[in-house]
Amino acid sequence: MLSVILTELGIVVFEEQKFVKSFPFSVPAEDYVFAKKGKSRLSELVKFLHEEGFDVIVNDVGLQDLLKKKSIESQVMSQAKLEDIQLTKPQILVDAGLASNYDDAIQKLRDFAIQLSSSKVTEVSSSPDLHIIQCINSLDDTDKIINGMSSRLREWYGLHFPELDNIIDSINGYAQIVVAGKRDGMSDDVFVDAGFPDSKVQMLSLVKQKSRGGDITEENLKIVQNLAKNILTLFDLRNDLEKQVDTEMEKVAPNLSAVLGTTVGARILAKAGSLAKMGTMPASTIQVLGAEKALFRALKTGSNPPKHGILFQHAVVHAAPRWQRGKIARAIAAKAAIAARVDVHGAGLNTTLLEKLNIRVKEIEEKNSKPVKKPQPQEYQQRGNFRKSKESKQKRRGDRFKNRKRNNFERR
Repeated sequence: MLSVILTELGIVVFEEQKFVKSFPFSVPAEDYVFAKKGKSRLSELVKFLHEEGFDVIVNDVGLQDLLKKKSIESQVMSQAKLEDIQLTKPQILVDAGLASNYDDAIQKLRDFAIQLSSSKVTEVSSSPDLHIIQCINSLDDTDKIINGMSSRLREWYGLHFPELDNIIDSINGYAQIVVAGKRDGMSDDVFVDAGFPDSKVQMLSLVKQKSRGGDITEENLKIVQNLAKNILTLFDLRNDLEKQVDTEMEKVAPNLSAVLGTTVGARILAKAGSLAKMGTMPASTIQVLGAEKALFRALKTGSNPPKHGILFQHAVVHAAPRWQRGKIARAIAAKAAIAARVDVHGAGLNTTLLEKLNIRVKEIEEKNSKPVKKPQPQEYQQRGNFRKSKESKQKRRGDRFKNRKRNNFERR
């Protein structure tokens, strides 16, 4: 019987504790991983085993699968045998000629461990879903920066043109007007270039003439204009990030994008950690991703648990009535869990997921068109009624005492 042992430096063949032949790896880290996954060819080993024709036992399931594909039947060694191989591995490498001595074997095993770790780090770093996570996190950070800077811009430029804050809600349009300078020197073309309709352009032209804001110095105006320009630059960056998220999500996770949308899907993906991790999560976990604090507070205090986390940003959940959101979020999370598993294995876009989700959402909306009335808790008796019942009870006791006393008197 031949013992085929997969080691970090190559494959070694023994027959009854006697070394027969070795097949060293050219690139140990890569070849070892391929052999563990059952993807390596190992044509020389297969040819050798076919020529020998002995029964074969192996120390690895991946190696067993690889030999089975080549029509070579084998069995896995016992647990005791596997533990013995692990303990004597340096000596096995020396006997097979893969290392000159014991110290050389230990050094080569150490170098192999470093190479394997480096290759795994490189493999993980090149994963496209991790780039999506960084992109969506950058998008959210950019939104926070824009909101903070726009608040400061409105307060500062509002000292000069306070009426503008109530008329214009768009941060982008507000910043474009600030870049134009003082209100007195603004023409109607500034408002038109900012993308406002004719009705709002006429309103702004009238308001700027009757504004009660104070004057602003050139030095302060220059700083405020630089602040507005930076906001506009951040808006361009945000648009680029959003386009990149849409492109990568449709490429890497098309089914998840179809069910959740690219932006919401990317945020849930970032919360899960990776597409592979999300593929292992149950639907109940995906449903409350982003609401961990509320979930643990509910577990601690016994209050109602959250019905949704990041899924609340989904257009269907957000637009649904309050009493339907939990059921719709549960249905979307169930389809999202299936979509993530399909995307992990790269099976392509499955249109039936979205179709079944739309049918399920429509059923929920029809069955729960009106909120369910919760049963009202029973009201306690008022204090007056309690006192009245107590008085009547005492009166009955007094009547019984009087009747007993009267009966005793009559007997006498």
